Amino acid sequence: MSEHKLKQARKDSPEPVVVSSDSTARVLAERDKNANPGPFLRAAVWLLARFPLTRNRYQNWTAGRRLLVGWLLWIVVLPIIPLVAIIIWYVHDPEGFKKSPWAKALVGVFILWLGAFGFIATSPAQLDQNGKYSPVQTAPNGEVSGTATAANTVTDKAAREKVASKTESAPTNGQQFANCTEAFNSGVFNIKRSDPSYQPKLDRDNDGIACEK
Repeated sequence: MSEHKLKQARKDSPEPVVVSSDSTARVLAERDKNANPGPFLRAAVWLLARFPLTRNRYQNWTAGRRLLVGWLLWIVVLPIIPLVAIIIWYVHDPEGFKKSPWAKALVGVFILWLGAFGFIATSPAQLDQNGKYSPVQTAPNGEVSGTATAANTVTDKAAREKVASKTESAPTNGQQFANCTEAFNSGVFNIKRSDPSYQPKLDRDNDGIACEK
């Protein structure tokens, strides 16, 4: 094969499709993590959903980034630094602490800091939905479609090959498929929202078509 034909074959390679599939699988895997958070991730999201600079952004963050930023924020928003300074100063020099005007200023900083945290804590939380990694996606009509998980929508290679050359799906007959692998093995794909077999959990990008090949 000539060099020109080899380059052309590489251009025509289906590898980009595989990358796209892997990317989709990664997004769905992250949604799974965010849908089932552990205590540390839940605490991080609790603050991210209320903090002014993150409440409208964290929906597009992976679970790892949510954990990192969320716990860094906990260190910042809680008045830990002035509280520790007050305790250390008072323990080592209680009389000096009582007489010093700087001590009063430090207590004032602590109170203001605590008030700022109280404001954030009582702010309404921004829902974790419709972001890239949000576990909840809503349909255009406002219907909550729930979580389309990687286990439901990402099919194995053998199942994809069964429908790869088909241009028309087999009749669904209203069957409720457990996942897209099961649908593909039955010759069913591109299930529209109007079809009785459509399920939000099988619609990975919430575009109204489940188990797209």
